[in-house]
Amino acid sequence: MTIFLTIISGVVTFVLGQIVLKLLIEPVHDFRRTVADIALALIEYANIYANPGAAGKEVEKQASVDLRKLSSRLHAQMYLIPCYRFTSKVFRLPSRCEVTEVARNLIGLSNGLSTSSSDVISANVQRANRIHHLLGLPPS
Repeated sequence: MTIFLTIISGVVTFVLGQIVLKLLIEPVHDFRRTVADIALALIEYANIYANPGAAGKEVEKQASVDLRKLSSRLHAQMYLIPCYRFTSKVFRLPSRCEVTEVARNLIGLSNGLSTSSSDVISANVQRANRIHHLLGLPPS
């Protein structure tokens, strides 16, 4: 009987561990990976959003598409994390409002890549700085 209980408790422990891993840990890890991808994109495309029109239409279009994808991926991954309000505090993730604002600023940055007026350039740099601040990334 003791062997049977040991086996059952081992199986239950393994199953519960897998449930926590698949439902909580992996979505948080994927969310953080997206935040890292956003940080990379902000550095990689800094010359494009700070100087629109200089890199060429094709490069600007690709940067715009990438920023939009990152925005939607960040927003979608937030919804995959169960009990986000509580989980964000435990794992020190940005709040729901901050994630929404980051997504909005990424879309705005994506839209601002095609115009080279000084107002748009200033707005692009402000958006990038705001994204850094909201995600807790060091300024570039």
